[in-house]
Amino acid sequence: MAAALIQGRIDSIVRSEGQCSVMLTGGRSAERLYAAWSEIPGLQLQKGVRFYFGDERCVPADHPESNYGMAMRSLFRRGVPAGCSVFPMDGADSDREAAARRYDRALPEKMDVLLLGVGEDGHIASLFPGGEALHETGRRVVPVVGPKLLRERLTITPPVIKQARSIFVLATGTAKAAVLSDLLAVRDDDVLTLPARLVLHATWLLDTALPEITLTGSQELPCPRY
Repeated sequence: MAAALIQGRIDSIVRSEGQCSVMLTGGRSAERLYAAWSEIPGLQLQKGVRFYFGDERCVPADHPESNYGMAMRSLFRRGVPAGCSVFPMDGADSDREAAARRYDRALPEKMDVLLLGVGEDGHIASLFPGGEALHETGRRVVPVVGPKLLRERLTITPPVIKQARSIFVLATGTAKAAVLSDLLAVRDDDVLTLPARLVLHATWLLDTALPEITLTGSQELPCPRY
């Protein structure tokens, strides 16, 4: 269901504007989504879509933990549709600043469709609680050092998220219920403590392991299950 909703949004934009920019996310929830999405017949016939990434670990593209590599093995397991293009972040470049600047220049002014996962600590993309990147207002892509293994990463910043036309947030597993509860319990803009507050207005895609939750800020759709 989630894959069909996302594909439907992309199709609508392509029909009206002739092209669509889509920003992919990483993680286990995304891999599960991409596996289902790859089965949609219309995907291989897709035209006019440019796929980007919201973050990347600083590893080669063929590394098991590469978000690009995961997308190629799941969403694009039959190959990238002939009418589409994929723009990976260069996580293998040892000059992290240069890699971030190049990707910033490659991004469109606004993303049409932005996919994000949410971590158990409330992080989105590689914007972790307390991270300096959460203060960024100018640069759209920066290198960061996260709290987990493979700590060096490239990530989009809040301006990319705030300017996106449509945002879908993936939330799977019972551990995410606590994050959603925290989001709903505190009505403030403290994104430093809980970066996921940046996307309270988004469409949240929940799995059946989570309790029924209504996000009053949702602008696009109810919270579908997948």
